[in-house]
Amino acid sequence: MPSSSSTMQSIGKWMGNNILYSEALASDQRVPSITFSIAGSRYGLLAPSLQFWLALGTCLLLGAIYSTILSCIMYQFIILPRKKKKKKHHHDASSSTTTSLLVGFGFIVPLCVIYPYYGIHFFLIKNKVIKFLFGIASLTTAFRCSEAIFGFLPLHVENSLWNVIVYNAFPVECKFDKQGAIKSTWANVCSYIRNFGASCCVLGMYCSLLVLYDYKLYPTEEGPELRDVSLYNALNWHQLANNFAIAILFQMYLTTFSYAINAVTSLFGLVQIPMMLNPIFESTSLSDFWGRRWNLVVHGFLKRGVYKPVRTKYSRLAAATAAFLASGFFHEWLLSVTLYPDYDSIGECTPPSCFRPGYGRNTLFFVWNAALIGIEYAVSGAAVFKLLKTHLPLTIISLLVTCTALPVAHWFTNDYVRTDFFHDGQLGWPIIVRLDE
Repeated sequence: MPSSSSTMQSIGKWMGNNILYSEALASDQRVPSITFSIAGSRYGLLAPSLQFWLALGTCLLLGAIYSTILSCIMYQFIILPRKKKKKKHHHDASSSTTTSLLVGFGFIVPLCVIYPYYGIHFFLIKNKVIKFLFGIASLTTAFRCSEAIFGFLPLHVENSLWNVIVYNAFPVECKFDKQGAIKSTWANVCSYIRNFGASCCVLGMYCSLLVLYDYKLYPTEEGPELRDVSLYNALNWHQLANNFAIAILFQMYLTTFSYAINAVTSLFGLVQIPMMLNPIFESTSLSDFWGRRWNLVVHGFLKRGVYKPVRTKYSRLAAATAAFLASGFFHEWLLSVTLYPDYDSIGECTPPSCFRPGYGRNTLFFVWNAALIGIEYAVSGAAVFKLLKTHLPLTIISLLVTCTALPVAHWFTNDYVRTDFFHDGQLGWPIIVRLDE
């Protein structure tokens, strides 16, 4: 008679292979839909993998179920006690209770930290983009729990349990008014689907170029470990070119995935905030880049879950530094989830999943940007910067802003490039590949 553990393993393996397509998405097995020749070389067009998007949708559903359970706990033991305390004593809603601190930081947040590892192992997930999404669901719930503890949830979210559930259910933040979640229209649905389709095609073309170079335009000299970090290498123009290419790729990835989530949730009658607002080419300052354009979902929960609680007692610079440090730490954790190793049938980890990330580099990258924000706070009012903003074209200003982080961007992107993360992700796009290699 099989043991309960072996039964659970069999269930996880079946669900992983038949619902999350763990084995099918472990590598790119697509066959070209169309083949053609250019200058004597043969190329093929690979259509997007339906299994890839079904797996992402399943991850989104699993994350919503998981977040719903935690939302009920959050509402009962964190939000309601704080609201009752506020009503009784008529003081600031941001005050937290002992119970909320214990439940939030003693149970919900630790659970969010460990859950993705067990989920990935249970379902035997191998595709690194799917692993990444597993981590995102827990990540957003953990920081939104911090928002709830300190009383900085978005306006109207804590009006009802249903609002809290909807708010936590999806990685991208939903919009609310006094009546609850703002309802989407068919115009919203069509707009999201149109944006997603266009973004998929553009991203596919861009990946078709980068995949020819294995996502590295030039060979890099810097090693993968924290001790290999070199500011001298940061000024190498080959490294700068690589960093710029991957920065654009990350922006396109986040934009496309957010459109996909927007499209799905709009079909359920929900409207969400935009995730990316073209930061690389439209930012007017560092604060504009990080605070109003780059990954507004992360910005939102860092602002409400870290910056505002710290700001109630400390300076703006201290709060901004705390937010950037928190960003560095959770990106280190997310990297460990994304590169969590898969094991074969005899329990051995085989390449390329056995990649050891260069822990510490992500944090160092965000410390660098926190220092730059501090400098901006100090000198942004100078006449020379006002003059530049007035007379330079927006694109030039944006590229100058981007260049402040560009020399060290590989501290953040290096581990994703050195593994097969982007090869796993390209399953979702229509790409052109060279066949006669």
